[in-house]
Amino acid sequence: MREHTPCRAYMPVLDARDDFRRARRAHGAARVGRLFGRRMSSVRPRAITDSLVAPVGVAHLEVVPLRSIVGTVEPTRHFDAEFHPGSEAVRARWERIALAHRQGIGLPPVSLWQRSDGYYVVDGRHRVSVARALGHVDIDAWVNRCFTQVGSDEGRQS
Repeated sequence: MREHTPCRAYMPVLDARDDFRRARRAHGAARVGRLFGRRMSSVRPRAITDSLVAPVGVAHLEVVPLRSIVGTVEPTRHFDAEFHPGSEAVRARWERIALAHRQGIGLPPVSLWQRSDGYYVVDGRHRVSVARALGHVDIDAWVNRCFTQVGSDEGRQS
């Protein structure tokens, strides 16, 4: 994983607050862009909507490119499709995670399900959001491959 962004003011708490404000502004800019048809990204991250989805095997630890994370297992209104915070309700937790990054404190890996169209967050939406906002390229994750059974002829998704 890439090193945390250096503190601009050498005051990590204030820097974490600024990080959140910047991420919220990015969310607002994306909303305005969607209103004017300039950006076609979704309002929320994709969610797994298949009725029969199950992880296969044991989760394994790997480094996952953040750009490969395309959605969440459960729908959320607190983040947009780019994992910008879409609500002030996530501020306290988001800022604590940003502060941990800035202070070099290790965070547990996120939990992801992998399907053919990308990775879906099971646990760790805030950590994914902060990592993207701080310009990280990848993130540590416990990854489970998923099996989707839509009909009798569907198989493993890798």
